[in-house]
Amino acid sequence: MENYTFDHVRLRPEEQIGVHTQQTWELSYVICGSGTRELGGMHRAFTSGDLVLIPPGIAHGWQFVPQDTDAQGRIENITLHFATTLLDNLAEALPVLKNVRDRILSFAGPVCFGTKERERLSVLLKRMSLETDERRAVTLVDVLCTLSGGLPMDYALPPDPTREKLMKARIFVSCNYRRAIPIDEIAGVVGMNRTAFCKFFRKQTGQSFVQYLNAYRLGLARQWLEAGTMSVTEACFACGFNDVAYFCRAFRRQAGFPPSKARTAAR
Repeated sequence: MENYTFDHVRLRPEEQIGVHTQQTWELSYVICGSGTRELGGMHRAFTSGDLVLIPPGIAHGWQFVPQDTDAQGRIENITLHFATTLLDNLAEALPVLKNVRDRILSFAGPVCFGTKERERLSVLLKRMSLETDERRAVTLVDVLCTLSGGLPMDYALPPDPTREKLMKARIFVSCNYRRAIPIDEIAGVVGMNRTAFCKFFRKQTGQSFVQYLNAYRLGLARQWLEAGTMSVTEACFACGFNDVAYFCRAFRRQAGFPPSKARTAAR
């Protein structure tokens, strides 16, 4: 089997490749992580379990939020690339697969999957990460057959306003957590006034924006301390706090132990 690549990676959110295009088909499966993905200039929120097929030549990229990671502060995804020539070669060698090839080639835009196909693809992709090259090639054919049952994404549908507002707020925090973020500023980012935003955010998340912001900052600080990359004072200022004593008290309330303990455990 030729003209395909398979990658199963775990990396920090900021290490994820940006928006790009390629001349191969791409099947992307997010195992751990969430954020916003761009497909053909359209932005949508995604969460763990996101699975999409992207035809050649379509700009795409995933922006992961850093607070949604595994215990090591990493996201995890599987990416399968395959060339159109692979589909042609398979159809020529095994005529029974011509319908599979024709169905996949009929997709002009991004493709999503129903529950049954999504569950099967997730199992097959995880299996491929453990297989030898020979067995992986066999499983690849099963993956391609399953892909033919996909459904074109309807980008004419309006996005969910609530989800989009929350994602705008979360992305803004992920880019600006190191500095003070006034309520009026974040409210303006999502197109609301201060009062409406505060009610909206608490209703949707169960916490105030300030509580969310501080929890986000403390989560990052804990990752840095447990990784041993920063001292307590460095983590305090790097995550957006400007008072070490207050940072330590807030950290203890959230984590159940002082930041010095997280730092010591990293040694």
